[in-house]
Amino acid sequence: MYKTFDPAQTSELLLTRHGWISPEYELTDNINSYGKLAYNGISRRIAMAESATCKWLFKNGPIFSRTIAITDENDAAIGETRREFFSRRTILTLQSGFTAEFYRPFFFSRELVWQAPGYGIVLRTKGYPLLYKDMITVEQTMLPPAMVPLLAFLGTHLTILRKRRRAAH
Repeated sequence: MYKTFDPAQTSELLLTRHGWISPEYELTDNINSYGKLAYNGISRRIAMAESATCKWLFKNGPIFSRTIAITDENDAAIGETRREFFSRRTILTLQSGFTAEFYRPFFFSRELVWQAPGYGIVLRTKGYPLLYKDMITVEQTMLPPAMVPLLAFLGTHLTILRKRRRAAH
């Protein structure tokens, strides 16, 4: 159904929104599909991401918590994200020991970045709100290719949550 992502074949991906009522986000390069991100219910507190090799669930913590638990389809913990109060950076920590930060490099920038110690900047995401598409650029690093869909979907989920928080205020 989905193709396994190979960074040697493509370095630019699109995350395209499909649907209005219960939107799904497809990770594609306009030729192949590498996975999708979908939400359970209207509240968007639980998101499911699926690629050729894995399925992940992103579950928001309690109401005032700034954490998101990441599990696989069998509900085994894979990792979590955490954002401190008054911080613009979200820190991803996986059970395997991998850590990365998701942040906006400049205050007025439309670009969001995943940066990992030892790998440098691994993904750059630019959002185009009127087109309902995000352009994802995969940097040439030694990051395992299976991590790219997870970071792309998690970054999109974090962006959607930020947009919802801004719209509520």
